Amino acid sequence: MKKNQSVDLSIIIGNYNTKAILQKTIRSIIKYNKQILFEIIVVDDASTDGSVEYLKQHFPDVRIFVNKTNLGYSKSYNIGTKNARGPYILHLNSDVLFLKFELKRAIEYMNTHKNIGILGCRILKKDRRLDLPCKRSFPTIWNIFFQSIGLSKLFPKSKLFGRYYLTYLNERSIAQVDCLMGAFMLIRKKVIHKIGYLDEQFFIYGEDIDYCYRAKKAGWNIVYFPAITVKHIHGGTTNNNKLKHVLLFHQAMFLYYKKHFNNNHILVNLLVYGGICIRFFLSAIISLLHF
Repeated sequence: MKKNQSVDLSIIIGNYNTKAILQKTIRSIIKYNKQILFEIIVVDDASTDGSVEYLKQHFPDVRIFVNKTNLGYSKSYNIGTKNARGPYILHLNSDVLFLKFELKRAIEYMNTHKNIGILGCRILKKDRRLDLPCKRSFPTIWNIFFQSIGLSKLFPKSKLFGRYYLTYLNERSIAQVDCLMGAFMLIRKKVIHKIGYLDEQFFIYGEDIDYCYRAKKAGWNIVYFPAITVKHIHGGTTNNNKLKHVLLFHQAMFLYYKKHFNNNHILVNLLVYGGICIRFFLSAIISLLHF
């Protein structure tokens, strides 16, 4: 691909010591997406596993940006997005594999539906079950409560109890949703021009919910598009220190609420922050028990 050649799509992948998985991800992109012209941009967060050297040797067409330190998810993906040439930007995790479904279908769908700002896909875990956060509602006190105490699992088809992960929706049907998973977010570049980049206050986690919230508030539709299916291996950096990532996840919950919903109702704020703390301690205990 020539340096200044136009592309249909820019695929941004953040990497932090995931060389073994990253190479599989890139190969799956190349194998199953031959009908569109795309560029792959990898932003490396100071990996020490030889990721950058491997990419340069085996994937010379991949554009690489190397950070001197681990800047985190939002900053790294913003670096890639700012250097992207395509009218569509795909934020893709380094541990997501394509399964023969071509991105051309998603781009064609967005081309014919100009009001779609961000599009997600059907994401499967290694056991082939749906990775539930790939389609969900914005978090509220009640839907998080129902999800945390297990009512959403007991009554997945209930529109009340299954609201957070929208488990009552058919996972194979296109649907408008509130937010998607950052592991796969296809973003129209016009959205970025209108609302800006990922909020870099979020080191990891929460940036996807925040970005979808901002996009929807600006009038864009968020769509779950299961005609594209990928596999999420979940074998990246989050496995290295699970307790740390439990903490980062709940910090993101604090930040999201404080940014968009914190108000003068002290009692409500205390209930929300207290609920997040309780959820953190329970999650931390579970994480330690499974260590």
